[in-house]
Amino acid sequence: MTAGQRETVVLDLTHAGIPIAKEMVRLGHNVRAIDVYDTLDNATISDLQQIFPVLSSNETFELKPAETIVSPVHLNPEYHVLKSAKEKGNTVITHHTMVGKLILESGRLSGSKVIELTGTKAKTSTASILADILSRSMDVVLHTSRGLEHWKDGVATIIHKGLSIAPGSILSAIGKIEEENIRPEVFIFETSIGGTGCADIGVITSLEQDYGIANNTALASDAKLQMLDNAKDGSLAVINLSAEKALQRAAEKDLKVITFSDGNRSSDVNKTTADVDFEICGNRVVISTKDRTIEAIMEDGFDLSAYRTALSAATAISLAMGIEDKHIIDTFRKFRGLTGRMVRGELEGRILIDNSNSGMDIRSVKRALDYASGISSDTNDGKLVVVLGEEAEQVCEGLPPEDVSDFLLKNGRSLDRVALVGNRMRDIKYDDAYYAGSFEDGLSAALQYTSIGDIIILCVKCFR
Repeated sequence: MTAGQRETVVLDLTHAGIPIAKEMVRLGHNVRAIDVYDTLDNATISDLQQIFPVLSSNETFELKPAETIVSPVHLNPEYHVLKSAKEKGNTVITHHTMVGKLILESGRLSGSKVIELTGTKAKTSTASILADILSRSMDVVLHTSRGLEHWKDGVATIIHKGLSIAPGSILSAIGKIEEENIRPEVFIFETSIGGTGCADIGVITSLEQDYGIANNTALASDAKLQMLDNAKDGSLAVINLSAEKALQRAAEKDLKVITFSDGNRSSDVNKTTADVDFEICGNRVVISTKDRTIEAIMEDGFDLSAYRTALSAATAISLAMGIEDKHIIDTFRKFRGLTGRMVRGELEGRILIDNSNSGMDIRSVKRALDYASGISSDTNDGKLVVVLGEEAEQVCEGLPPEDVSDFLLKNGRSLDRVALVGNRMRDIKYDDAYYAGSFEDGLSAALQYTSIGDIIILCVKCFR
């Protein structure tokens, strides 16, 4: 941006707008910021006021002619500052776009390969499996909803937890890595609803199960296409073959593309045309390209089918980077699933099917039930109890109570008891349900309802 374009208003300090505003000030921008949701406490506001002016959402605000508006993609377009910008012709760009500009302008990631992932499903799993693969020959930093991790030789060290995957959190992650004096060869960033344009490889894991954003005036899938719209020159796009909208946009922009199939024949009509093809044969995965086949025998203890997208996407990225097959195979053979993502465990003699994570939706609840039902038929005729709901409704659009009610109507006969988690679930009328305020409370109730050998399914939408 030129000097004449450095008058800026940053909207929404709740969803990682603070690191964006701070970095803009550091690079010489004249910034005003608005706490759109009025969520900041007085101490935080006081500290920020030392760096840039902070206004509350209801303060009188007059937009200057030269100011650029930096807004998250999910903000209601009827918000008064956005309406004013549209009326006056001020430039509006997304948080994603600004983060990419700031990173490229500062050069803070120069010298490292940058991989950025977005999508509806499998972002965290793909990024985590990829970090494991790459770390067997490289030094890797991974930022996902699971935390900020440093990977070496297939082993992760937690650097920090608590950062979101909003685009502005990328700047916070970079800062924490610099504080640790870590200089990785590869950065991997999971990014919510889009891409920033700082990546050498931009990945779209999926676009299925679309939903409305910005007060239902836009689709999340269109916002995720920022991964392609913001792509820098010479970068590579790795795209799920089923994401037809993304493939079309990539073609329009003449981007270099590698496609992968996740083995879902119902959605991948042209499955055989993928650059990287994926199949599950029992406990064996087979990944094929035009010039090679990679096979690995997987361990038990998790629902392998739930990881088909992640395994295929991680392989496609790895092959594009020239990673040796043996590193992919070693990672696959030792993979045990990720906490809260269709993993089988045990607690006090009960079998746990743990599917509680920030990206959980009602379809994955049904998959967890199917997985548990299969285990039940193979082992005994014990009880089947589900802990279902949300710990915070703002987590990735929450888990709609109407979806939960419909699930129980269709599948309740398979369950011996239900613990519903979250305030919004209290409106669901279900016979003999226990209403819990938290994940821990729901799990505690499930333990009381069950005995040794029974199965507990954990499906609570939450950050872990």
